[in-house]
Amino acid sequence: MLKSILFTVLITASITANSDELMTPLNPVKVANDFTLETAAGESLSLSDFQGKYVLVNFWAYWCTPCIKEFPDMQELYDQSDKSNFEIIAIHAGPYNEQAAEFIEKFGITFPVVSDPDTSLKGWDVPALPISYLIDPEGNIEYKAIGPRTWDLDEMNNLLSN
Repeated sequence: MLKSILFTVLITASITANSDELMTPLNPVKVANDFTLETAAGESLSLSDFQGKYVLVNFWAYWCTPCIKEFPDMQELYDQSDKSNFEIIAIHAGPYNEQAAEFIEKFGITFPVVSDPDTSLKGWDVPALPISYLIDPEGNIEYKAIGPRTWDLDEMNNLLSN
């Protein structure tokens, strides 16, 4: 029962949290907690692997309708972005299973996808799915976005240049 209530709250919050802004600045900024999670291929990937770059960290799940809505735009952003300065890491909330793999294949996702099998990442505030954080090259969380976004390269580049 509690699980279904939490699920409903997460979905409702993610649908209603959308904003006209691409991302909201965090004030004050805070240091992002590093993590090491596994890719579908069984390789370890850490946030610190991308030190020196901006990193968009996106929390999602294959069953999350708002996540489905934003993934094609996120892939387009990734395709158009300068990989020497920018990366996307998608963190699947829960075990990476056949449905999650089908989701990634269906949308042709090429950015790194990892799994947080028991949704235990500490220090990351994930009140709804999807939620995204923009980490600066020094490892600070500068911006967040709750709910699906239309990921636009020009808007993202404006955030990266501030």
